[in-house]
Amino acid sequence: MKSIAKIELVEALGEPYYQLQLMTGEYRLFSAKTGQVKPQFTEDEAKEIAKSYITFKAEIKEAQLLAEVDDHHEYRERHLPVWAIAFDYEGDPVVYVDAVTGQFERIRHNTWRAFDWLWMMHTMDYETRDDFGNGLLKAFSILGLITVLSGFLLFGVSYNKREFKFFKVRKS
Repeated sequence: MKSIAKIELVEALGEPYYQLQLMTGEYRLFSAKTGQVKPQFTEDEAKEIAKSYITFKAEIKEAQLLAEVDDHHEYRERHLPVWAIAFDYEGDPVVYVDAVTGQFERIRHNTWRAFDWLWMMHTMDYETRDDFGNGLLKAFSILGLITVLSGFLLFGVSYNKREFKFFKVRKS
């Protein structure tokens, strides 16, 4: 028997369900009306859920069930399996719906993808994009600190009171 970590009452497609999170991290859905286990959400159900969460009018281009993703996927480090519902709309939005719980997870679009790329460049984490304490960033931080300190040192060594003036004072 598996231990239960958390129980929640959730809604999916207008129906109430008990969502159980097991100690293993797995999720199970049980109908609050019948007590029956809810099988994984189908493609049509996932499309209906995705449409209920968007505010724009658009047709669905494709739906894909993702069972695994790599570190560079826009839906990385999240609960799987998930339905990726792509819409034919400005910015190429993709809505992610959890295949087990039927819950809306994320929406990703071109603006978010540009931000994600800029964040990767900012943190200098080119693998997972989420580790801003990586060795490369630390090395550049130390190099920057050494550069600033050496500038102060050079200023102190080369400072001459008679020659160093911020402005000239005219004597009348």
